[in-house]
Amino acid sequence: MKRPLFAACVAAVATLAACTTSQTAGPAGEATVRLALTSDVGSFDPARAAGSSEYAVDRLLYSTLVGLDDKNVVVPRLATAWDVTATQATFTLKKGLTCSDGAPLTAGQVAASLEYFRKTAPGAAYTFGPANAGDKTTITGDDAAGTVSVRMATPWSELLPSLGLVNSGIICKPGLDDPTGLATGSVAGAGTGPYVMTESERGSRYRLSLREGFDAFPAFAAGRPGRSPATIELSIVKSESAAANLLQTGQLDFAGFTGPDGARLEQGFDTATAPMVRNFLFFNQRTGKPGADAEFRKAVAQAMDAAAYDKVLGGSGTLLRSYVDNTANVCANTDDALLTRHDLAAASRVLTGKKITVTGTNAIADGAGNTYVAEALRAAGADVKLVNVDNNTWASSVLPGGDWDINVMASLSTTLLTASNLLTGAEPPHGRNYGATHNDAFDQGLRAAVVTTDQAAKCAAWQQGQAGLLSAVDIVPLSTLNVRYVFSAGVRAHIPNGQIDLSTLRIGS
Repeated sequence: MKRPLFAACVAAVATLAACTTSQTAGPAGEATVRLALTSDVGSFDPARAAGSSEYAVDRLLYSTLVGLDDKNVVVPRLATAWDVTATQATFTLKKGLTCSDGAPLTAGQVAASLEYFRKTAPGAAYTFGPANAGDKTTITGDDAAGTVSVRMATPWSELLPSLGLVNSGIICKPGLDDPTGLATGSVAGAGTGPYVMTESERGSRYRLSLREGFDAFPAFAAGRPGRSPATIELSIVKSESAAANLLQTGQLDFAGFTGPDGARLEQGFDTATAPMVRNFLFFNQRTGKPGADAEFRKAVAQAMDAAAYDKVLGGSGTLLRSYVDNTANVCANTDDALLTRHDLAAASRVLTGKKITVTGTNAIADGAGNTYVAEALRAAGADVKLVNVDNNTWASSVLPGGDWDINVMASLSTTLLTASNLLTGAEPPHGRNYGATHNDAFDQGLRAAVVTTDQAAKCAAWQQGQAGLLSAVDIVPLSTLNVRYVFSAGVRAHIPNGQIDLSTLRIGS
């Protein structure tokens, strides 16, 4: 299916606590936007990005071939057009692309970057398909034609949208030649995005500058008034309350809130509210862990009340019936009959006296949802240890470390496929199946869904897979969490699918 260049808006991750602008007079672009991340950046290698801060910053430093607009419609970014079937894709690159040091970005370099991503990224199997590992996928670049081609031995209909995810961000040759330096952000000329990092104080702050002459921004459907800030400064700030105070005193121009502090900013600011996080439980099912027992998993589900969980987070979310909602995914389960009903008495008969370690990120409403889960299990008689940590620690060491029993997942994925790598496939370090979940019905449904382009057949397969997860209680759906984006006059950004892309920040009119 050929797709020409048309208006675009790329989805990414909302991880901001706040940002400010210095609205000084001067030529277009002469302004500084200050952002606060909820945790430090663990890696500047987009293929390795796992936490929300990494997703956000890597969107500024690296561009993807395509992006995802509302309803996950695929739109251009570095590629202006594409021709795609279930086994191949050819992308035509925008002319005049450059790396962050000004060197030309060739089709051959794009192909080399995609090959690096395919071989090293934990989630790459869900871009190209697990059956297309090794020599079953061929990626080539034609510098003269300005095209990049991907050919797969086994049909995989999800390649195109998956190449819009931040992990597939294109890396230039200097970064590919020095993956260690790439991860620390110290390689000049590695980036392909609109900004380049000019100052770095790990654990404290980062300074990014707009690349002169960069013109590979997507053309958004709603237009792109104003200008990109010349400088973005990022610092690590964990408190939404502090961000709200700074916004109210005029020291900040934009903030994203997942907790109650955003409510006091409804007057005097432009706001937009959208579901950003999909919250659900999954289990560590390794041998010797309580999650390996289906009776235990069912009891945990019986101890949970999704409506009560949502209320703790402000009460404005949507109760989930799967690990994604149907806001942006038409194939998400909507059958309440597949869910395990709340039954505290039944849960207590199994959980009384059980020692359980619960983990989650405190970047979401200061960990209020994690605390609810722990207290609900304690109400069922369990002896609970809550590991409520910052987002980077949770994503980079706690989850892959495996020293936990139940994880409160805060997923930013809007599609069944992109979040499925949490529930199937390889375990860390080769994949992101953190809980060693193995569900045959889910795997069969996924395999059937990703090889067909027929929407009805795709949804039927996904329904089979989700029913398998829910019947085995491999997941416990909870609710979405809305984020309230608050803008002062003159600051704006696009927020497709409830997720803000920092590279879309604009100032002025």
